[in-house]
Amino acid sequence: MNDRPDAAGLAPAAGDGPPTAGWVVFGAGGHARSVVDVLERLGASVVAVVGDAGGRAWPVDVLEDEDAGIERVVTEGLHAVVAIGSSEARLAVLGRLRTAAQRARTAAAAPSTESGAEVPSSVQNVPARSAQSTGGGDEVAPAVVAATATVAVGVELGPGTVVLEHAHVGPGSRLGAGVIVNTGAIVEHDCVVGEGSHVAPGAVLLGAARIGARSFVGSGARILPGVALGAGVTVGAGAVVTRSAPDGQTMVGVPARSAHQRLGRGTSQ
Repeated sequence: MNDRPDAAGLAPAAGDGPPTAGWVVFGAGGHARSVVDVLERLGASVVAVVGDAGGRAWPVDVLEDEDAGIERVVTEGLHAVVAIGSSEARLAVLGRLRTAAQRARTAAAAPSTESGAEVPSSVQNVPARSAQSTGGGDEVAPAVVAATATVAVGVELGPGTVVLEHAHVGPGSRLGAGVIVNTGAIVEHDCVVGEGSHVAPGAVLLGAARIGARSFVGSGARILPGVALGAGVTVGAGAVVTRSAPDGQTMVGVPARSAHQRLGRGTSQ
């Protein structure tokens, strides 16, 4: 049996036996297809995707307008997952969703305005969800853990984080909001992954490795134990990172160095 995180202050994973509310997936590209597949394998009901489908057929509603998607999530009491590759875009949509849900909950708790005007019934009818199930009010975008993924007990998964098929997150690890642990990726024990970061298919973060917010670890790359990477770092596919690096670096090769150093535009250290 796969272990699932249930730490205080964190959104519950969909893999805990998915919530009964339907799901809206923000994104309509390849990553969104993978996330929809994960949800459906968990028995969840996906009711719509949001974005430019590029002519691809979807068996659910396709909403091209982001605002319409957020409104549907809030007014119908649905769950959402943001399946967009860009870290900046993913975190922006996640932030808008959480803000809209919080406003709806506030309005539902006080169904009349200061002027005495009634709040629209669509807002009043937003389900009031318990603090215990919300993970600190983030139940609108709970973490999603694939049925074949393994996540150790006590792991911290931020809201909107997705752990895809056959991935592993080891004990003591902490993942921020909107993180992607893609297919077959490994985040070993005691790792820290900053918000909006993406660990690509087959990539490995070894014990106690740390990556900052909005970083990308390419397919098949390895981050060795205890190595710390800053925010906005890109690690090329297949690279082996043996030493820490500051914000904004692009690391390539075996052993990995800054791309500028490999091109002779920097000073070796």
